[in-house]
Amino acid sequence: MQKEKKPVKSKTREKFYEELVKSVETDFAERQKARLRLERQWELNMNFLVGNQYCDINRRGEIVGINSDFFWQEREVYNHIAPVIETRLAKFAEIEPVFGVRPKTDDDGDIKGAALAEKLLTSALDKNDFMSVVRKVTVWSETCGTGFYKIVWNNAGGTSIGSVNGEEIFDGEAEILPVSPFEIFPDNLTTEDIENAGSIIHAKAVPVAEIKRKYGVSLAGDKVSVFGLSGVSGGAINSGAEVKGVMDDAAVVIEKYEKPTEEFPEGRLITVAGGKLLYYGELPYKNGKNGTRTYPFVKQECVKVAGGFFGLSVIERLIPVQRAYNAVKNRKQEFINRLCMGVMTVEDGSVDVDALAEEGLSPGKILVYRQGGKAPELMADFTMPADFAAEEENLINEFVRISGVSDVTSSTSKSMVKSGTALEILIEQDNARMAVHAETIRESVLNTAKQALRLYTQFTAGIRAVLFSDKAGKLRTYYVDKTALNSDDVYLSNENELLYSRRQKRETVMALYSSGLLTDDAGVLRPAVKEKLLSLFGFNELDYRKGISRLQEQKAQQENEVIRAKGLNIEEIDDDAIHEDEHTRYVLSEYDELSEEEKGRLFAHIKAHRERSKNNIKGENV
Repeated sequence: MQKEKKPVKSKTREKFYEELVKSVETDFAERQKARLRLERQWELNMNFLVGNQYCDINRRGEIVGINSDFFWQEREVYNHIAPVIETRLAKFAEIEPVFGVRPKTDDDGDIKGAALAEKLLTSALDKNDFMSVVRKVTVWSETCGTGFYKIVWNNAGGTSIGSVNGEEIFDGEAEILPVSPFEIFPDNLTTEDIENAGSIIHAKAVPVAEIKRKYGVSLAGDKVSVFGLSGVSGGAINSGAEVKGVMDDAAVVIEKYEKPTEEFPEGRLITVAGGKLLYYGELPYKNGKNGTRTYPFVKQECVKVAGGFFGLSVIERLIPVQRAYNAVKNRKQEFINRLCMGVMTVEDGSVDVDALAEEGLSPGKILVYRQGGKAPELMADFTMPADFAAEEENLINEFVRISGVSDVTSSTSKSMVKSGTALEILIEQDNARMAVHAETIRESVLNTAKQALRLYTQFTAGIRAVLFSDKAGKLRTYYVDKTALNSDDVYLSNENELLYSRRQKRETVMALYSSGLLTDDAGVLRPAVKEKLLSLFGFNELDYRKGISRLQEQKAQQENEVIRAKGLNIEEIDDDAIHEDEHTRYVLSEYDELSEEEKGRLFAHIKAHRERSKNNIKGENV
């Protein structure tokens, strides 16, 4: 982001800046206090996830340890939350969004532009390692209930296009960053959608060296809590969960984004740190609908909360069950200890109680008691109550019901599974229960992709080169200009993976093939269809044509404008069926724009392909 040009100094302007910085810092402090309860819950979730489960939030809003009532009590942790979250993350890792861009109109130029925009978007997401970013945000949303994507423009990214005064210039590129919920502060915690918030604060601990490099402002560094973001005014770092981190020689950078209003029609971005103004200006990105400026954030929630900005984590629901499970397992272990070691009754004064308590009843031990006294004896035998096993099983079932994750290979499920088909049905049922959560992730990544494409529309001035690997595996260079980016209608071209698994897709395709719906009128499976089927099944290496059908399609598409302008003879290597289809599609899409002379050239070329195709078929019959 470029620094604002310093205005002419004046007392009025300097005073305005001082008041602006003070108002932002005051607003940030108030938002911190308002959200403290939520932050403590997030920290508690993080502690339970990593296994620090003997802690709670006290009345003062601090996370404190829970002490045992007696020294002999077992306090082991039987962490079921971690595998539940790991299983959910593994399920969500199956989500592989495939993006498409709808053309603005059915004009052939818009169709080509949409295809180029789609390639540009795919290339940009690959550069950002987008699926890695999605996984990081999903970890935050599963742990704390909410995670965020931040979509910004990096002027120093992309391809070098020259130099000015010895400084290298790049064409820039969009960057997609995962953001922790600890860093996002809305003006109202009851606002459900991020677009409806009056303002959003993004506060983050940043090394002072990075602040100096980016904004040209020198600040004194301090220790800053990464999660609590304390130390804004030089205060002490809040005490809290063990999972908290501390950054040395850093300062808290506060970015306040204000939505467009009547007073500020382009919105405002105010950035402050250490009591100094780093940036003041309009919202930098036209990332909203119809070229409007809005927040560069996209929210992803685990469980949506009605009337709440932040979502709810499944961990919060599992914490009471986890506490009860730990208690049952530990009490059960204590009972086993009593069964193994026994509980001894001793007459007062008959033995050395201290020595007996210290050494216990070791094998071969000689126990000496007072003459005439009563010999020590173990209490009557007692057995493990059945209630322990019943309650343990009930709690395991509670984990399944609350989290939506079940282990179909566990002993409790084996009795219900009679075949491989039944096992698949159970897996699909689990997937269906989490399909809503998966759809939330898909919606978030879709909105993120839309914002990224809008940034390219805003900042693309000339021609941008895009490297893209086509379906034939060949690396090609495409050239995109601003006229091609006239549509930001990004959509997901594949179904929710948790609703429609790969196995189901393959079975459906095989059923379509068996019914003859994938063959042409002559009952022949065309090479282009065969290529797509092999690609769907993941066996591209078995395609003996090596993607030649796709190359034929590309050649035919490139010929269309040439035929329209001056005509073109068919070539020996042309696949007549594929070329006929592509040229016919072009004629139909451009029909109203074609002159009679242009139509004649295209019709003649199509007829030549059709005649040669018929002659080839007759020759084969002979």
